[in-house]
Amino acid sequence: MSKNLSNLFFLVRPYKWPILLAAALTGSLTLIGMAPPLLMRRLINDVAIGEQWDLFPLLLSLLLAVPVLRALINVATSISLNTVGLGIIRDTRRKLFRRMLHLSADYHRAMGPGALQQRLMGDVGVISNLMSGGLITLISDFVAVTFAVVVMLRLNMTLSALTFALLPLYFLNYWFFSRRIHSTTTALRANMDHISSTLQERLNAHQLIQAYGQEKAESSHFSSQSKQVMDASIRGSSYSIAFNQLSAFVNKAGNTMIYCAGCYFFVRGTMGYGDVIAFCAYATQMLGPAVRFVTVANQIKQAGVSIDRIHEVLKREPSIKNLPGSRPVETLKGDIKLHKTSFRFNHGPYVLKDINLSLKAGTHLAILGSKGTGKTTLAMLLRRFYEPTSGQITVDGADIQRFRLRDYRLITGLVQSQSAVFDGALRDNLCYGNPEATEEQIVSISKLVGLHDFIVRLKHGYETRLGAGGMRLATGIQQKLGIARALLHFPQILILDDAVATLDPDSAHKAVNAVRQAMEGKTCIFILSRALPAMSADKVAIMSEDGGVAEMGGPAELLAQPHSEFRNIFVAQYGSENLPPANNSGRCTQ
Repeated sequence: MSKNLSNLFFLVRPYKWPILLAAALTGSLTLIGMAPPLLMRRLINDVAIGEQWDLFPLLLSLLLAVPVLRALINVATSISLNTVGLGIIRDTRRKLFRRMLHLSADYHRAMGPGALQQRLMGDVGVISNLMSGGLITLISDFVAVTFAVVVMLRLNMTLSALTFALLPLYFLNYWFFSRRIHSTTTALRANMDHISSTLQERLNAHQLIQAYGQEKAESSHFSSQSKQVMDASIRGSSYSIAFNQLSAFVNKAGNTMIYCAGCYFFVRGTMGYGDVIAFCAYATQMLGPAVRFVTVANQIKQAGVSIDRIHEVLKREPSIKNLPGSRPVETLKGDIKLHKTSFRFNHGPYVLKDINLSLKAGTHLAILGSKGTGKTTLAMLLRRFYEPTSGQITVDGADIQRFRLRDYRLITGLVQSQSAVFDGALRDNLCYGNPEATEEQIVSISKLVGLHDFIVRLKHGYETRLGAGGMRLATGIQQKLGIARALLHFPQILILDDAVATLDPDSAHKAVNAVRQAMEGKTCIFILSRALPAMSADKVAIMSEDGGVAEMGGPAELLAQPHSEFRNIFVAQYGSENLPPANNSGRCTQ
């Protein structure tokens, strides 16, 4: 628990002064609330029995004033706690989101978006509830117990000893259930992560599910996962209910025992009736906090899972980051070399193996290969989303690991097979990487990739608001938008990772030519699944099944070789009768 509290204090440290104010107000509220039993004792012993009626107006006024003061202080405390709770939610989610954006691709790949979303939304809420309720309650209970113990010892030592003897029962109850509650909560959160990722994955693929008629199977699968979550919830709830009920039983039985003992001392004449009433009231106020303490300890135990999960993200360092001595970079010519570059995930099989590749600045390279040959992994390596397991990648003769990471990524562009589109204006999506782009640049690039005519047909043109995930755009339009966005960033090296795969052949051809025109004189790498768009490239590289480069050369040169892999791919896709003639440039005419 000490580790959990340490991690919690790390999260709430920016709010230490509002928390201290809330604690002070809570302490004051508690002290005021402890006064009525003593006032009732004086009313019974001095006024009702002792007939000191001159004290009655004062004691009655104080009894009436206590709830008023408590209400006023309670309002201030509630406002303070609410401010703290909302602030913790805002700041912790902001820190988590910032950290998640900085973490490397391997972490996101391992965790999945559903698990990260659970940490961002669910776990942060658990901590806020704990801070605004449980921990502040501990302060109130500490003040109440201290005050009650002092008064009880002054009233009757023997009865106090009997009361204190009940306390170990609470801690035995806590000790028995705490580990069980923690283990079931951990299992529940893990199941929630899994079901959240599955839910997001399946909803995104709803059309595929419908196309293959798998609605019933997916519903059954989701029901099975939901049952696992329900079972874990039932186990956790059962432990919590048993824990709380046993605590309440000990509390009620203890109060009854103390009241009977007090009556015995009253009959024996060793305690006044007002003393018995006051003692029982303070015993209740001491045993009540004991119940709440173990309840809060239970909450902390459960919240400890959330605290650890949040702390794990906040303290995790990106696996890819600036190395000591990394230098800033503003411009690159674009000479790219891979020397015996290999890569694998963790300790799995090699995805890429001993790749040797050399590109002069300004070269446009097309990379083809079947699924699973490491084309996308190569794109991730070139952008430093992954680091080579062995070997080296250099740009302009310098190892890219020696460049300042953010600088290097800013001057190298990437368009993936599915372009992200954010909810907002279409113009904002186009200018996401370059908010300072001029109207002329936006229109020019949009025309170049074949997007402008579509945009001007929209009612609000470039100001059209897109739905979340680009739901108002066809897939092909989303890809054109992604290509235009990359070009508006004016990268010095551009990588298109199967970015034209969703376009029809004519649109794909136009998009590739648009990129060639915009990136004239700059290095550009096209990762393609079709051979036709590759024929306007300067060089073509074919990835082999073992993760290497099977062949590389000009498209015309490779097509002229009867048994080249590139020729085989082209013929398989388009037929030998559609082989284009070569021109003097070494490229193929369309």
